[in-house]
Amino acid sequence: MATKKNTKTSQPRLRFTVRHALTDIYVTLLFTFFPLFLSNFYAAARRDKFWSFMIITGVLGLAVGIISLVSLFTKNSEYNRKLNTYCDPFKLSITDIGFFAFTGFALISMLASGRVSHCFMGLSGGASNGRNMGFITIFLLLVAYMMISRFYFSKKIVYYCIFGGITILSFLAIVNYYYMDPLGLFKAYEGSSNYDTVINDFTSTIGNKNYLSAIICVSLPFSFGMFIATEDKIMRIVALISTGLQFMGLIVATSDGGFLGCFAAFAVMAVVVSRSRKYLLRYCTGFAVMMLSAKILWLYDLIMKGNSKGYSSFSKFFISSNYVYAILAVFALIALMLYFTGKNKENDALPRAVFFTLLLLVCLAVLGFAGLIIYYTFIDTETALTGTMRFFRFDLYWGTHRGYFWINSLEAYKEMNLWQKLFGAGPETFYFIFQPYFSEMSKLFNEGSCNAAHNVYINYLVTHGAFGLMAYLLFIGSALVRSIKKANHNPLCLVCAFVIVAYAVQDIVNIANPVNVPWFIIFIALSESTLLRANSALELRESNF
Repeated sequence: MATKKNTKTSQPRLRFTVRHALTDIYVTLLFTFFPLFLSNFYAAARRDKFWSFMIITGVLGLAVGIISLVSLFTKNSEYNRKLNTYCDPFKLSITDIGFFAFTGFALISMLASGRVSHCFMGLSGGASNGRNMGFITIFLLLVAYMMISRFYFSKKIVYYCIFGGITILSFLAIVNYYYMDPLGLFKAYEGSSNYDTVINDFTSTIGNKNYLSAIICVSLPFSFGMFIATEDKIMRIVALISTGLQFMGLIVATSDGGFLGCFAAFAVMAVVVSRSRKYLLRYCTGFAVMMLSAKILWLYDLIMKGNSKGYSSFSKFFISSNYVYAILAVFALIALMLYFTGKNKENDALPRAVFFTLLLLVCLAVLGFAGLIIYYTFIDTETALTGTMRFFRFDLYWGTHRGYFWINSLEAYKEMNLWQKLFGAGPETFYFIFQPYFSEMSKLFNEGSCNAAHNVYINYLVTHGAFGLMAYLLFIGSALVRSIKKANHNPLCLVCAFVIVAYAVQDIVNIANPVNVPWFIIFIALSESTLLRANSALELRESNF
């Protein structure tokens, strides 16, 4: 006898609605139009990104918000909420609470700062006293995060747009590095007094080369992770090509912070994928391709007869060192060995010994790095260090005098009153807090001002206070933990976890700005979106990852 269908337990199928379409368009614009947009060459590159982010997020965020509120108060609101999103969009996770708390503390800090207009926009008076990371940017980052985490609808075309945008950025950076100017951005400054500064410090359509490095620090672990995780062959090929070009872009960006973040993510990635023969094979292949791309860049450098902007210590290593050939050979041989030894095996799992060996090697590398810093900072303070070895002695001059900023930023924090210690001096007020040190800076480094601590965590401690910093750490820490826990449901969670690791490590030497922070927040939101799908009982009609 036929059984009657239980309509009470059946779940509605998620439809692709206007909110999903608007959110997918938003993500696509943030990875294509946003990084490529310049209104007046490099004259206001950072502010071009700031205003484009403001307008795109404001318009699409408002549209999605209005539709969500209308849906909430319609006759069948509960059904509509289930039908058009993965779960109740108004139910908050720990990650959500962390971001809301960070935004709330930023608001309190701004209102108590005495510089409300400056803290709101993150810049005032036309001076270089901020980087547009004021309250309005933080608030719109929250809007972007909530919109994507609730209404992003995974489609392959969006991922291809992401790969396309970051690959174009990397390609332009490579050709710019050898003084080729296909967009005529350098040519516009010929004959001007700041021509040399533009040539040396600006690249691609991003502007400052450090911003480019910070963006690649977000996108390279994503592309590499996608190459490892996706089962779509075409997407895997596209991700691998993008990975190679982005690594070349990272080299020519000549900013060591990007290498620090990326290789921290690569180390974690190696340990995570080591239990699977298939994923470890792809990891070794991708790493070998990055080393090969570095040597392709060396060949190109040879053809151009060294007519480039010059390399930093890490960049020079990957371009010039013969050790890179050895690294390439080792990873290529491991990949071949994994391929041929596992060809006829049904079991994809590798022995636990592989996992523990790699974990031990990563731990030893971290301990060795820390040990060298302690040794050359506190024990052997006399030996002259050159090249990459300079990073192992922390003093006022460490990391393009970041040591000076960090030490004195903490000193400035000690001098704050209790309210400021808890809630900060206000978003983007570091310039005013650090003014007493400008005279000494001018004498030591020939720099008359500074508007950031060159360490995101210290910067937030000073400007957003202890509460603001704790909220930010709760946000990224919770996002990382939740991504790892749910990685089995969708590999995209784990890919986004690699991005979080890379950017969180880079933040130690980074400056928060509206050029690269939006991408970081988007990847956290993508991960949270995947988590909501994993926690939902709804059947999702979408492209397979």
